[in-house]
Amino acid sequence: MDLLVPVRNRVMHGRPLQAGDPETAVSVCRNFQTRYWPTLKGVLDHLHADPTWEPAFEAQSRRSDRILHNLPLPEYDETGLIGRSEDCKKIVSHLIRRRESMLTITGEGGIGKTATALEVAYMLLDNATSPYECILWVSLKTERLTASGVVGIVNAIRDLTGAAQRLGQAFDTDFQGGISELAEALEGVETLLIIDNLETVDGEEVIALYERLPDSVNYLFTSRVGVGQFERRIPLGPLKEKDASSLFRQFARSRDVSRLVRLAPNTVKEVVKRLRFSPLAVRWYVLSVETGEQPNLALANQEELLDFCVRSVYEGMTPVTQGVLLALFALDRDVTFDELAILTDLSIDALRHSIHELLNGSMVRLDNDSDGSLVSKVSLTEAAKSYLRRVSPPNQAAVSAILEREEDFRRSAERRRNDEKSRKLAPVIVRTRTRDDEPVAHVLRKALLASKDGAFENSLELIEKARSMSPDFWEVDRVQGFVLSALGNVDASTSAYLAALRKARASENDLAVAVVAHFFSGHLARKAHESHKAVEYARIAHKYFDSAETAQTLGTYLIWVLEFSEGQQYLEWSLERAEGRTKLITLTALVDSWRRWSEYLLDHEHRALEAADKAQAGFAIGDQGMRGGISDLRLIDTVLETFSQYIRCITSPGVDGATRDASTFQMATHVSTRLYTFEACRAWRHFPGAVAKLRRTTNNPDIQELCDRILEYARPVSESDDVSSDSGRDEVAEGFVRTWRGTYGFIAHPRFPNNIFFPGSAVENRNHGHEFDDLAGCSVRFIPKIESDGRARANWVQVLWDDAE
Repeated sequence: MDLLVPVRNRVMHGRPLQAGDPETAVSVCRNFQTRYWPTLKGVLDHLHADPTWEPAFEAQSRRSDRILHNLPLPEYDETGLIGRSEDCKKIVSHLIRRRESMLTITGEGGIGKTATALEVAYMLLDNATSPYECILWVSLKTERLTASGVVGIVNAIRDLTGAAQRLGQAFDTDFQGGISELAEALEGVETLLIIDNLETVDGEEVIALYERLPDSVNYLFTSRVGVGQFERRIPLGPLKEKDASSLFRQFARSRDVSRLVRLAPNTVKEVVKRLRFSPLAVRWYVLSVETGEQPNLALANQEELLDFCVRSVYEGMTPVTQGVLLALFALDRDVTFDELAILTDLSIDALRHSIHELLNGSMVRLDNDSDGSLVSKVSLTEAAKSYLRRVSPPNQAAVSAILEREEDFRRSAERRRNDEKSRKLAPVIVRTRTRDDEPVAHVLRKALLASKDGAFENSLELIEKARSMSPDFWEVDRVQGFVLSALGNVDASTSAYLAALRKARASENDLAVAVVAHFFSGHLARKAHESHKAVEYARIAHKYFDSAETAQTLGTYLIWVLEFSEGQQYLEWSLERAEGRTKLITLTALVDSWRRWSEYLLDHEHRALEAADKAQAGFAIGDQGMRGGISDLRLIDTVLETFSQYIRCITSPGVDGATRDASTFQMATHVSTRLYTFEACRAWRHFPGAVAKLRRTTNNPDIQELCDRILEYARPVSESDDVSSDSGRDEVAEGFVRTWRGTYGFIAHPRFPNNIFFPGSAVENRNHGHEFDDLAGCSVRFIPKIESDGRARANWVQVLWDDAE
């Protein structure tokens, strides 16, 4: 009897049955089949013959002895409420404490919100600690889903005015008043007001109801989308697989659908999975099969079910939110918030609003990343995914556009990773802490590229977007510092770099500190003109990286603060290890260090001959590099400046330049054979003046002849000059390759501001035994021709390798 009495009490007091109650009652009653229980035996025999049979009885209005209520009979008595016991306990606890005056059970259509709210209400009726004197229920549902389709509900309540009349009839069956009259009736009565399916009315109506009813009223709503910010939401998700399978079995048994009752356990699991573990979907499926639908076809044709569950939420969304939903559908995977910001191109605020709207409508779910991090991932619920796939498929062109953005993002991330490995400290490289930083790195990379193109406003906007995505990431401030430095905003750049350093140090990441220190040192040295501070940060970077690039940077800044010996040690160390562009930059810096040292000795210590030796050493290193095919306009300019400094030293007052005639002649000879090359550089503007001074002060005829040759070349061409004379001045020119594209390139020369095009086939000595992959920076001789369209072209080009004279 201990098993039977609780079931009897629930039946006699009009309470919802629990899962297993029918089976328990029948099992216990089978023990009473003697001749003394003929009626009971007849009922059991009838149930055995027809499990769907119910004895007829007169429905009576039953009320709790203590609490006034108008609760309807539950629709789930055939199985009891399965899988929601913990949710119900939590909601009851909230309602008893009354800390929040308004609770809303949210979830997608058919997930069990109404059944859960009704179960909670009946639990409160029998709870001795319940603070309520009255529990009122009203439903705003206007349609219901049956096996034959969606049908309207007769006499459905469609607004809160009608709801107020229905609620008031719990006190007075003739009640015809509105919200004001209901408020008067409830004044001073501790009441729980339950409104089901609240999404069918406007949010402003709900606020008006809340403001007009007395403070003694608490509220429990069910809604697919929630009410607003002043409620506490309790989301209701799909059933667990075990509970969904139990509901399937029990409902099929109660409806006597034997073909479903006999399904294998694994088949049932697959069916409830395809029904998205939704209670309504499970019941709809069983009823459809009961009415004759083939089980496989009912499972495949869920369009009407999905339309009923999702349509109202989808149609109530803003276009922006529908666009976010489209992106999630196209991607068909879990997506981080930052990835969505990239792929939808929305502002962070707009995206947050859309995700909030989707969460309220139970269209998406948020889950923590599988790696245990705090990063959340957004994904479509099964109902939303199925609705978009079957009922309202998105435009294919829009899906393709999202997928193209995703592919572009993936390519960008791959380029970033490859660049990070090969070009460790290039300005465009953005590092990441984890893979979750890839979207932020993508935005910062775009910001750097935009600043490179001069689009600083766009660049700074992208940086702010990156900051809103990851405000604590040191790379955001580092990139901002770099862009502001390029823009010329020195103080703001310094502040950004200092913020980046603070965040990098706080993260206890030595790599982060070294990267920020490297770029900060460049800003301090080149824009803030604080070279001593630059050296301090350059040392930090080099201590970590110990690379040719950081050694070159540190060496250069040491030269700028007059630490010539130490600076040259770092530069020479770098030159031995550097490759490609870094080797060229280091070589230029080393030549420049000798020139600067020479200037210091001459101007501050007045040691002219020693200064000349420094300049000569720098010229020799640079000249050797040029002859070895390592050169660009900056190196050429530095070499010529160094030779000009040498001339300045040996022509200084009180200096006997004749003691350096052999060196002077050799250096002047090397310059005179490459006049076309040197003419292209900035230092050429003042070089003829230095040569003229050397011509005046030297008595060496060979040097004088070389000076005359250089000065004649440098003489401006007048209109009366015969440019087609035999001098050959314009026949063969010298310059350097500014750009090489593998099969063609462009030569830089001051007489041709738009550069000279040449095809790879025009290179005469391309099989000279040298690597030919990249000619950029190489010195060349060429014969320029002007095409009919006015563009310059060279059909003969000779690379000046180290052994090509």
